[in-house]
Amino acid sequence: SIFDRGFTYGDGLFETMRSYDGTIFALDLHLERLVGSAKIIGISLRQSKKYFSNILHNTLKTNGLTNGNAYVKLIITRGLDCGRIIPSKSLKPTIAIVARPLEVKKVKHYQQKGMGAVFLSNKIRSIPQIKSLNLMANITGLIEANQRRMQEGIFTHADKILEGAITNIFISDGKSLKTPPIKDGILAGVTRRLVIELAKKQGIKIVEISLTMEDLKNSAEAFLTNSIMEIVPLVKIEKKLIDHGLPGILTRRLQQAYKQTLLKQVIP
Repeated sequence: SIFDRGFTYGDGLFETMRSYDGTIFALDLHLERLVGSAKIIGISLRQSKKYFSNILHNTLKTNGLTNGNAYVKLIITRGLDCGRIIPSKSLKPTIAIVARPLEVKKVKHYQQKGMGAVFLSNKIRSIPQIKSLNLMANITGLIEANQRRMQEGIFTHADKILEGAITNIFISDGKSLKTPPIKDGILAGVTRRLVIELAKKQGIKIVEISLTMEDLKNSAEAFLTNSIMEIVPLVKIEKKLIDHGLPGILTRRLQQAYKQTLLKQVIP
C-alpha cells in the first residue's frame, strides 16, 4: 500500500544476507540483530525466528535459488498507517522478502584486487546502530564516491572514521587489527562480528578502538566487510595507495579462514 509507513516515512528495518546453495549464511545472527533493532524503534514482532527462517528458505526454494549464490533481503516496516507521523497504535508490521540471483563476478574481482574509498563530506547516518530503511546518507554517499571514481565512501565524525556506506572497516599495522567500536556510532555488522571471532581463533590480536583518518591513510593494510562481499581489501583511500595498492597478508589470511567457515557451515 502507498500508505505503508515504510514507503511514506522509511519507517522500518532490513537485513541483507547471502545464500550459498540454498543456505543463508549467519542467518541466526542476522535475525538476532533484526529482532533487537525492532525493539529499539518499537516495532512489535510476534513472529518467531523459526518463522522468519522458514519463509526465507521457502522464498529461495519457490524462486529456484537453492543452487548457486543468491542475494536475500528481509524488510520489516511498521505497517499500514493512514495517520500522522507519530505511529497509530496496534499496527501490524509488513514483511517483505527480496531474493534474486547474485552475480559474483564483480564480488570476486573486488575480493582479489581490492577497492578504493573516499572520505565522505558532511553525511551522518540516522540511528547508525540499526539497519533502518532511512538510507539517504548511504545513498548520497555512494553517489559521491562514484562521482569521485571510487567504490566506497567512508563516514567520518570529528576526524574519526566510522564505517563505509555499505561496509565496516578494519585496519592493520601488519601484525594486529583495529576496527572502530560500536560506541562511536556504527552498525554492528554481522560479517564484522564474524571476522573479529575469526581473528581471535587465528591468534591475531584485534582491538575495537577509535580510529582517525590518518590512521587509515597510514595503515599497513586495510579491508572492508559486509555480508555480500564478505572480506574485500581496501587498497586506496582518497589519492593514497595502501601498501602499494596490494591486498595485505592478514586480509588474505582472514579471507581464507572465512571461506573455510563457509565450507563447514553451508556447503554439504
